[in-house]
Amino acid sequence: MARSPSSPKAAALLLLLPFLLCAGTATLAQPLSSSQAKALLRVRRLLGYPPALEPLRRAPDPCALPPAPSLAVACEGGQVTALSVRGDRDPDAAWRAALPPTFSADALFTTLARLPALARLSLVGLGAWGPLPGAKLRRLQALQQLNLSSNYFYGAVPGDLARLYSLQSLVLSRNRLNGSVPSLARLQFLEELDLSHNRLGPAFPEVGKAVARLVLADNNFTGKIPAGVSALGQLQYLDVSGNRLQGWIPSSIFALPALRYINLSRNRLAGQLPATTACADALAFVDVSANLLTGARPACMRGNSSARTVLVAGNCFADAKQQRASTYCSPGALAAVLPPPQGNGGGGQGRGKGGEIGMILAIAGSVVGGALLIALVMVVVLRRARMQHPEVSVLPKSPAATPAKKVDGWKAPAKATQKIITPADKRHASQAARVNTLEVPAYRVYTLEEVKEATDNFSSSNLIKTSPHAQHYNGQLQDGSRVLVRCLRLKPKYSPQNLVQYMEIISKLRHRHLVCIIGHCILSDQENPNIASSVYLISESVTNGSLRSHLTEWRKREMLKWPQRVSAAIGVARGIQFLHNVTAPGIVNNDLNIENILLDKTLTSKINDFNLPVISTSKNGKIFSEIPFDVQVDNDIGSAHNMEQGDKQDIYQFGLILLEVITGKPTDSQSEVESLKAQLSEAVTEDPDRLKDMADPAIQGTFAMESLCTVAEIALNCTGGELSDRPSVDDVLWNLQYSMQVQDGWASSESLGLSVKSQA
Repeated sequence: MARSPSSPKAAALLLLLPFLLCAGTATLAQPLSSSQAKALLRVRRLLGYPPALEPLRRAPDPCALPPAPSLAVACEGGQVTALSVRGDRDPDAAWRAALPPTFSADALFTTLARLPALARLSLVGLGAWGPLPGAKLRRLQALQQLNLSSNYFYGAVPGDLARLYSLQSLVLSRNRLNGSVPSLARLQFLEELDLSHNRLGPAFPEVGKAVARLVLADNNFTGKIPAGVSALGQLQYLDVSGNRLQGWIPSSIFALPALRYINLSRNRLAGQLPATTACADALAFVDVSANLLTGARPACMRGNSSARTVLVAGNCFADAKQQRASTYCSPGALAAVLPPPQGNGGGGQGRGKGGEIGMILAIAGSVVGGALLIALVMVVVLRRARMQHPEVSVLPKSPAATPAKKVDGWKAPAKATQKIITPADKRHASQAARVNTLEVPAYRVYTLEEVKEATDNFSSSNLIKTSPHAQHYNGQLQDGSRVLVRCLRLKPKYSPQNLVQYMEIISKLRHRHLVCIIGHCILSDQENPNIASSVYLISESVTNGSLRSHLTEWRKREMLKWPQRVSAAIGVARGIQFLHNVTAPGIVNNDLNIENILLDKTLTSKINDFNLPVISTSKNGKIFSEIPFDVQVDNDIGSAHNMEQGDKQDIYQFGLILLEVITGKPTDSQSEVESLKAQLSEAVTEDPDRLKDMADPAIQGTFAMESLCTVAEIALNCTGGELSDRPSVDDVLWNLQYSMQVQDGWASSESLGLSVKSQA
């Protein structure tokens, strides 16, 4: 017979031992609580019953499901600690309506908040949309990993995410998020931040020192790369490509001890990389392509090796292939921008050659500064002289100012004052006048016999259109070049002195992106030979069709791809800029219908039928505009208020052109314009993939998404309802040029990728 326990306590322990063992086993395999199981099923319903969550419906215990790529559930103590769902609804036009209009991101995260032990949450490619509800996310205080990539979330990144202090990984890539990013510097455990492929910006986000992977590619971040990035000692992977970052690159970034991968491509980073730039031993991939970098590459970036790949195409490096002209990276042949000393490069031992270079640059800077000061003084003196003596012109005289001979009985006045309207004082006027007149025909004065010969004595077969005040003819000069001849009737008793002055102005309208007037012929009055009655204006002929025909008539014309369309738009903007700046007041209220934008054989865009300049006169203290031709009534469009209205009206018309350039479809009514703008605005801010679908099918596959979005934003701004909301032509041109640079960078990276693959 077995011996009894030596004490009642021992006997009690023996009796309880089987129950304790059972209790321990139950704790290890405790089933999921019914409330949490219901929460998972509700998540499935809110997400529209995706196939990835189908196993939840059949599983008696979700925690017992074997992990799979599409669904993984982890539990502990009867609570869900990890939920990973990978759907097949990646951002694509076909999945825009994957979830019903009644879907609510707020309801989804309210349900997820019922899983308080959730440490790892991944909802990828499920078609979820709407603003991220920060207050609901903040309830998940146990979160260590949050991945909501490849969905349709839009709006701002909620500041409440910065209060999830246990967060180690935050991935919000491939959504529609926009606006600034809250400071995440207080998340001391955050190791991974991926916000790529959104529309976030402009400020570069602040992160904590523990970050090892930082991905911000394809957003709208601007400004310089913060110096604080160089202090991220744990950083292994950095990708900020496809943004609008500017300025020099902090060279110490490349020497971060843990860094393995860095991609700074497709930005506007400029200047030189110092020769002393060092690269970390672990650095295996460097991409600085499609920027504005100059000079020579540092030694650690001078080529590829088995240990390191370096991509530098699309810059202006002097010692590399596939580079742009130096003028592209440093307009005006300015000196290269050198970054300030960094790291240990500023120590006492580094002052040999560096000090000499610094002295040389200082001397050069002093010389340049002195020259600029002298130039500034000259400008001030000339402006004062012009104010005191407005009759004196500092512009060179054109052939129109001094006719070589008498033209059909009309004599130029002996003492006519050669006075030209002062050009408007704006940034690009002089540059446009110099650079863009190199490719247009020379201006000259024609005789009536030459005009008759060109038009076959004004044959009716050459007559294009006629009105009570003007006739338009096709013509051909003796050298075989085609021209257009416009006959304009002068106002009765128009001052001969003023006519000389006015034809001087006409001769200055020389620009690559205008259908230029290349000469004139003054016809005298039959009854009074000393008085001019009409003027023939001879213009170049552009016969390769209108911009619209190249967008719609694919059977007859070459269909323009996206880079050609942006280039054409830039040309139109430059033409508008010239018209607005070449005279004071500027030439505004132009007929910028897309049919009046012509393309020559090189597909250079030219504005046709622009207004003729006006002469400002003062009557009773009020500024009036005057034109010598009997085609419009004198009015007060020379006033500042109406000049701004005309300026902004041109911008509006240009915005309509951009809308058609994007979609390839004309808008025939104001209601169609407003409808298109509403769709475009929604697509740009919330659903860029929808914008991709709205684009003309003829340009699919030829555009960088960022380039297309930028042009769409310009179009929306230009067609704003309020005049004050519409941008200046300078701002429009700058953004269009940025769009083209993004496009060029995208194209370079595409061709470079193909080249690398072929070499591999």
